[in-house]
Amino acid sequence: MAAEWKPSPVIKIYEALGAVADGRVELEGDTARVASSDKAKTYDVRHDPAAGSITANDNGSYWQGYLGYPGIAYLMERGALTYDRALADELAGVPWKELATRYRNDWAKVEKHVRDDLSTRGVDLDRFDAGLAEISGQLEKLALTKLSPRLRPPKS
Repeated sequence: MAAEWKPSPVIKIYEALGAVADGRVELEGDTARVASSDKAKTYDVRHDPAAGSITANDNGSYWQGYLGYPGIAYLMERGALTYDRALADELAGVPWKELATRYRNDWAKVEKHVRDDLSTRGVDLDRFDAGLAEISGQLEKLALTKLSPRLRPPKS
């Protein structure tokens, strides 16, 4: 029996929506290449829909055991996860790598920064949170397992 993924942190859903909005997901059959926000790295995603398994070589997926944003973005592009396009559009152009560096990978601070920005731009955060919760629930229902073999993350 293949191992299940740990629940993905909600910030990874934000990042996935941003990747979709920015057009950084390149689908090819049951695989994808997903560019990082600064375009310095490209992550590989492989999916076996029949087996309900997926793998990606971002740091979260490889080292932390949760499906990271490249895998989530792939599932959005494939239509396995439905989402409100307006939510994705609100996250277009967010410089995730720059924010992660600025806040020393403290994702709670990155999330606060992004939410403050959304609020300043007049985004309805209750509607936004409801959309994130909906995506998170769908991801949980998919109950995807880890597809082997795993690929190591790309070097900087």
